[in-house]
Amino acid sequence: MQIYNSLTRKKEEFVPVNPGKVNIYLCGITAYDYCHIGHARSAVAFDVLVRYLREQGLAVTFVRNFTDVDDKIINRANQDDSTMQAVSERFIKAFHEDMDRLGVLRPDIEPKATEHIQEMQDLIGKLIELGHAYPTPSGDVYFRVESFRDYGKLSGRNIEDMKAGARVEPGEEKDNPLDFALWKAAKPGEPFWESPWGKGRPGWHIECSAMSAKYMPLPLDIHGGGLDLIFPHHENEIAQTEAAMPCGSGGKEHGEFCRYWVHNGFVQIDSEKMSKSLGNFKTIRDILESYLPETLRFFLLTRQYRNPIDFSAETIDEAEKNLYRIYQSLEAVQKTLGHSKWVEAADSGILKPELEQIAKSWDESMADDLNSAAALGQVNNAVRLANRILEDKNLATSTAGRDALMGIQQLFAKWNEVLGLFGLEPAAYLTDLRALKARRGNIDVAAVEKLVQERQSARAAKRFQQADAIRDQLSAMGVELRDTPEGMVWDLA
Repeated sequence: MQIYNSLTRKKEEFVPVNPGKVNIYLCGITAYDYCHIGHARSAVAFDVLVRYLREQGLAVTFVRNFTDVDDKIINRANQDDSTMQAVSERFIKAFHEDMDRLGVLRPDIEPKATEHIQEMQDLIGKLIELGHAYPTPSGDVYFRVESFRDYGKLSGRNIEDMKAGARVEPGEEKDNPLDFALWKAAKPGEPFWESPWGKGRPGWHIECSAMSAKYMPLPLDIHGGGLDLIFPHHENEIAQTEAAMPCGSGGKEHGEFCRYWVHNGFVQIDSEKMSKSLGNFKTIRDILESYLPETLRFFLLTRQYRNPIDFSAETIDEAEKNLYRIYQSLEAVQKTLGHSKWVEAADSGILKPELEQIAKSWDESMADDLNSAAALGQVNNAVRLANRILEDKNLATSTAGRDALMGIQQLFAKWNEVLGLFGLEPAAYLTDLRALKARRGNIDVAAVEKLVQERQSARAAKRFQQADAIRDQLSAMGVELRDTPEGMVWDLA
């Protein structure tokens, strides 16, 4: 497998530190609000990475944290006349609900920052002892950036360039404007923990260093998150972790925190950056009011994880249509395999090479830095092959056709294990989608069913003018009629 490493800025062959085992740490949410579509993008991307590595036979330990102490959580608690703990618990619960609906598997370990204060204090104490950090008279503790010579290696930033124009804000006690907080002295009314430097709480960056090192041996195989975390969060994680490791002088001999840094691209809304100030902020719950969860997951995988993806009414509708066509085909395959009588084909292997090429191309796509967009292209090729077989009466009743359709079903079962898609019962999915589209369009399903029955009765009685009038009425409502071997069915455009 090739994976893009943000540290080296190139694709590399993925080779675990320990053969057969993979340790992955993903930065989780700060639990102060409902999750937006950007959170969904990151969660789904790394869910697919974990699923893929496990499908390849690797033993994966997956850790994703929760930040449950932060200025934003404290501000939300004050706004809601609540407590930091109550706010974080509320939104962690909501996060789990959202991710469960999207089919995102739970990590092996989900540590919370507030449950690891001692580990953070121990790491801070070690950094002070080694001269990489310093306490201030007011009780803050800062990391001394210039003590770590490799600072900027992930983001590509240069310390001297960053220092130009930077300054220490009034009231700060930093030695250098680039130094960042490891421990923050408590302000009046804020939650706090006792520490050797006084009452306070941890800085954001120290959380992930302490929690990842507790649950997995270093170096990590993969550390992930959104592109926005490269600087300063992940850059600071590297500095404080490697500075505390053996030979942690900040020179070339320091220990290695992580082998592969993996970052997912941003989500844009109608080609603009998603922002509350722009009024285009889309939560997962907003979207799932109008679309099925699998539609959102499918949409997020229509672009390779590192590329930006544009969310709009048109792009999510297109994803819904594509997924609908896939499930329509899967339903037809299922029905054909359940009802057809098979005739021995002269060449029972005529479709096998085509099916094998689809499977091979899908595997190659996923092995190329999890290119889910290209993999979905192979899914569409499988659907086209299935439809071609189903539309050819000779193929659809031959043993060659049967074997190919069964092979297609097997491929979809495998693809579901990796992509988390196509695993629903086709008929149930199509029924749910039809009901949702009816609700979205304010269409009375019972009234549609009644009109469909009246049309069938009119056709049976050869009242074709009446049947055509009902068909036109249904069409005006956005209802499409289809003849199938099982009879007339309707759907919404």
